[in-house]
Amino acid sequence: MNDASSPVPVRSAGSTLGKGFLGLRHAVVISVAVMSPAASIFFNTIPQAGLVGAAIPLCYVIGFIVALLVANQYSELSRELPSSGSAYTYVREGLNPAWGFLTGWLGLAAVAVGAPYSFVLMSANIQVLVSRWFGLNINWIFWFVLAVGIVFALCYTGIRQSLQVDMTLLVFEMGICLILAALVFFHVGNQGGLSLAPFSVSQVPKGGDLTVGIILAVLSFIGFETAATLGEETADPHKNIPRAVFGSMLVVGIFYILMAYAATIGYGIQQMATGYANDPAPFDTIGRHFSGSIFASIIDLAGTLSFFSAALAIINGGARIIYTVGRDGLLPRWTALAHPIHQTPIGAITLLCVFALICGIPLGILLTPITAFSLLGTLDALLILPIYILVNIACIRFFRRQRRGQFHLVRHGLIPIISTMLMAAIFIAAFISPGPAPLVFVPVIVGTWLLIGGILIIRMRKQLTQA
Repeated sequence: MNDASSPVPVRSAGSTLGKGFLGLRHAVVISVAVMSPAASIFFNTIPQAGLVGAAIPLCYVIGFIVALLVANQYSELSRELPSSGSAYTYVREGLNPAWGFLTGWLGLAAVAVGAPYSFVLMSANIQVLVSRWFGLNINWIFWFVLAVGIVFALCYTGIRQSLQVDMTLLVFEMGICLILAALVFFHVGNQGGLSLAPFSVSQVPKGGDLTVGIILAVLSFIGFETAATLGEETADPHKNIPRAVFGSMLVVGIFYILMAYAATIGYGIQQMATGYANDPAPFDTIGRHFSGSIFASIIDLAGTLSFFSAALAIINGGARIIYTVGRDGLLPRWTALAHPIHQTPIGAITLLCVFALICGIPLGILLTPITAFSLLGTLDALLILPIYILVNIACIRFFRRQRRGQFHLVRHGLIPIISTMLMAAIFIAAFISPGPAPLVFVPVIVGTWLLIGGILIIRMRKQLTQA
């Protein structure tokens, strides 16, 4: 993704977000970073292997198509309604302020748990790596606090600076992964081991579940919509934000399919359902086999930095959603506080960083970091899926009522309907069977949060009509 030219910084007066000083590449980077491509492919494929065996690449092909259906609605609405509020703004304008508030309410919880979700496993991985490399056993809590502090400083200083850090980390993590894939393709290809079998349903083991494998692939794309949160700060947002939504999906979708295939043939097609599925670090194993221990260590580092990159992007994007909802008077006034010089949503950034500390550390201590990671990740997914459904419905209604002349039967009718049905099915499946304890409590948490949101809508009815 290349910008035709560097946009000239244009700053708005007063304590607000900057206007039009970001380019297309910045919007693409924030979405790609939130999806944490290296970390997702390293860890999400482990449970997938137990369900679908060597058919993991097939899951990502289908998951990519399903995710593109949702991206269509974000692309269409961001073209008409560029706003840092993203889904909150789309649903508010497409349906009504009450549904918009509920979307923002769900989004508030989703972005709040997204940061500790990334920090907690990253910190545990750093503890292991530092102990392995330097013989120093520094508790993960230290790395957690340090990472939150660095992310706060970057987000506080400015969106361009923090996105530059994200871009650098993404080039590193994805570059390392692609080098590994090239090594696998070269060695396996020389032995005549390249095969299209991983794209076949026949590879699903007896007793496996292709549907759940596909659902896990779809969930790996969560975060693609984050580019929309830069709608007020990106130059020519009517064109660049839709391009960024689809651009980030294409980059990550191709990456996922390529790396899933490399992992499958690199580990061994016959070993996926047994060996890979029970390997806590399969990419480390693949790296050691094809490139040695030094490169394997670099691969481990890439996965760890992927979590940091994601946390940085989540706080940047999430803070802008909270800022917009607060600016509309639906959250405490301080959530809409922007730094007068850096023009960053400092109130919302502080909120997310403080919550990361008071949520992630206690959960990591109580449940262990990896269990806390699973709990927060599942919770995050179940909070975001209803938002996708509401955006789908809002797209249909917005273009039928407010852009009737632009209404297109496929883009604004058929695709949103199919997407709604698929997202609803995935949500119901995940809601009914979230997994063993403590994941079994996730539906209760989501249901309670929705109930509180409904009560607030009733109590704020008059305020919502005036918002």
